[in-house]
This record gives sequence, structure tokens and C-alpha cells, in this order.
Amino acid sequence: MNNGDFIKIDYEMTVGDDKKVVSTNSKKIAEDNGIYDEHFKYGDFVAIVGSEAFFKTINDSFLTAKKGEEYTVETRPEDGFGTRDPKNIRVHTIREFQRLNIEPEVGKEVLLNQRRGRIISVTPGRVMVDYNHRYAGKVVHYKYKILDIITDDVEKVKSVISMSYPIEIEKFTIEHSGEEVTVRIPDESKFDPAWFEAKFSIVNEVRKNIPNVVLVFKEVYEKEEKPKEEEPKEETKSEDKEEAPEEKDEKKDESSPEKTES
Repeated sequence: MNNGDFIKIDYEMTVGDDKKVVSTNSKKIAEDNGIYDEHFKYGDFVAIVGSEAFFKTINDSFLTAKKGEEYTVETRPEDGFGTRDPKNIRVHTIREFQRLNIEPEVGKEVLLNQRRGRIISVTPGRVMVDYNHRYAGKVVHYKYKILDIITDDVEKVKSVISMSYPIEIEKFTIEHSGEEVTVRIPDESKFDPAWFEAKFSIVNEVRKNIPNVVLVFKEVYEKEEKPKEEEPKEETKSEDKEEAPEEKDEKKDESSPEKTES
């Protein structure tokens, strides 16, 4: 393998002496280990050799790996999520959380002063937050198998989009002509803030790892169809003549009953 190669893999990552499963592309393994995430797309997983998304130890293993064989890479804390530093544990007042409208609970991840941490203790008036990485100080084991090597430029672009933007890739229309790969944006993404952020990451990854491709994003706004105007209905004249109102005979009825003489 070479840096920049796109490989399709199955993987499972465990941490600590007990080798707790913390990440996988297998839905079954995730469910069996209580880490299933309904927002994560399980199944085919594409990795880019040399990507910063992987520790150096894993990237080094990719370079010598062969398709179809299974490998396990061990990464020490100093080469992985780092060693635990007591200075990264801070005590905050409960008022700080009240100002931010955060209910302090042990285990909750919080963002304070642009730092992400995890609450490890809550006592009257004080909250202790650990800003070390959750897996800091733990050995990481990464087991993987290369299923396929992707060489088609369109498939590479699809993989980059899937890595950066979590919706079904089938919603994008992607065409390849010469050196241009044109990506038509689905309607639901045109005004999505997450898409605006993902687009920059996608462009950078394509420029870096698919340098022979010119990437074109296309947004299409169809002409709005105006509702058809209903043709005015012709008024039909009634052939029936309006009946004149009955004239009330104001003359006294002269034919009153005759009196008979007895």
C-alpha cells in the first residue's frame, strides 16, 4: 500500500487491559458490546492510508498489509490518546454550570472555556471535570482486514463525501467527465450548515488524495411551476322566465255568501 490509497476495511478497536470494544464498523459487534449508535453508518468503511484520522502505528501497518489478511496493531498511550495528566483535571463551581444552563451529572461530556471534558465528580457547590481524553493512559488495539482497494476516482470522491457528511451517498448525483467530477447537491443539503462545514473538508481531502481530479459542486434550483389558472366558466342564461310575483287582489271579494230568509 501507499500513502493516499483508498482501502475498504472491516475493523474493531479496543482499549485498556480488558480490551473493551469502543469502535467498529460491524453493527452486530456494536450491539453485542452495548455501543450501537443509530447515527453511525455501519457496514463498508473506507480508510485513506496515511490519513491523520489514524495513529501512526496503524498507518505504518497499512503500508505493509495485504488484502484479505487480518492484522492487529497495538498502540501505546504515548503514541495514541496520550498519557493521563493530573493537571488536566479541574474543579469548577456549580455557578459556572448554572450560568451555562448545564445540569452537572457524572459521566456527562461538557464544553467549558473552549475545552471538552467529562464530569467525574459532583459535590455540593463543586464539579470536577477531567479534560484528559476518555481513553488517555490506555493501550489501544486496532484489528482490521482489508477487503478491497478502491481505484475508481468517482468511488474515491463518494468515500470522501461519506467520511465528512453523514447522509446516504445515493442522494448525491455524481458524474465524471475528463478530469472533472461533478457532484450535484441534494435539495436537503443546500441550506444545511453541516454541509457548509463538510464541504471544506471534502475539498481538502480530494485535493490531497485525488490530485488528478477537478471537483465541481453543482446546485440546481428548478424553475418554480406556477399553478394553472382555472378557465372562467361561461355563465349560462336561464331560458326560464322569471315568474312575476303574484299580485294581491286588493278588491273586496263581492261574492259573499247569500243570507236565506227563513
